[in-house]
Amino acid sequence: MAAALLVLNSLLAAIPTNAADAEKPQERRGTHIWIERPWNIRYVLVVEDGRSWTIGKKIAIESNAKPGQRHFQWEEFFEPTAEIEVKPHINFGKQSKETVAIEFDKQGFVTSPNTHAGPLRGRLNRIQYITLSVGDGPVDRQYDLGNWFTGIGDASTDWAPGICGLKDTPSPFSKTDNLYLYGPKFEIDEFSPTFGCREWAAQLYDDARPYIDITSYVREGKTYPKYTYIRNFIGWARFGDKKPVIGKQEEDWYCLHDCPDDGKPGLIPDIKAWAVKNGWNPPRPPTKMPVFPDPPASNGRYPQ
Repeated sequence: MAAALLVLNSLLAAIPTNAADAEKPQERRGTHIWIERPWNIRYVLVVEDGRSWTIGKKIAIESNAKPGQRHFQWEEFFEPTAEIEVKPHINFGKQSKETVAIEFDKQGFVTSPNTHAGPLRGRLNRIQYITLSVGDGPVDRQYDLGNWFTGIGDASTDWAPGICGLKDTPSPFSKTDNLYLYGPKFEIDEFSPTFGCREWAAQLYDDARPYIDITSYVREGKTYPKYTYIRNFIGWARFGDKKPVIGKQEEDWYCLHDCPDDGKPGLIPDIKAWAVKNGWNPPRPPTKMPVFPDPPASNGRYPQ
């Protein structure tokens, strides 16, 4: 699927948008043509398990160093903002959740510590990807963060726009792809990440909801015998948003980012007491997962 998407993106990027564009050199018709828009993303938040992050960063460093490389990976330049230890797995031992928060100013420039040699700027390119750009030139490097998904007509009023990854971005193969989170072929198993970009955006946009619950509710299995897990995901917030990001791993709740009173990410010993202290109702499971599948499937909801 990833290969097919890359081919599709390449084809889209090669299509001139007008006659003047068609006369420009080929490299100026690539993905580096920016869509000029006000920048309103305060942070992009990536949460991965410790092993995934370590492997992904190693791959990024090796891949970015290859001669002639055209697609670059941002992970090389960032370290986790927080490492949250969760209950050890019976087979895999120690487990952690790594949170990586990439913060921006209102011009889109990255303000988070990083090892990149020069400034990085958040931009939206012509194929609707939120990227970190090295410069404004057509052949300057860029690092993709995620697809800027603008929705599916009236059905997406409550959960778009948002930043989505491969597993939750529609494609020409959506109706037959069993890995596409919102498609008719997707089936929940014990390994499924059932929380995606639509669930994030719906909670972000809901003014009555005080936090964002990123819990994936899955089928119980032999490897993962519980029902609730924090799986890898990408989230984001606008300037002015400051909702705690929380999730349940097996029996335990954790605050992952933007914790109340500027508290450190980590274990929430008692989720009911935590919610009451902040004047909120405790989180309740959504009525279905994924909550916002593609039409004609019906939506679920997050109870208040």
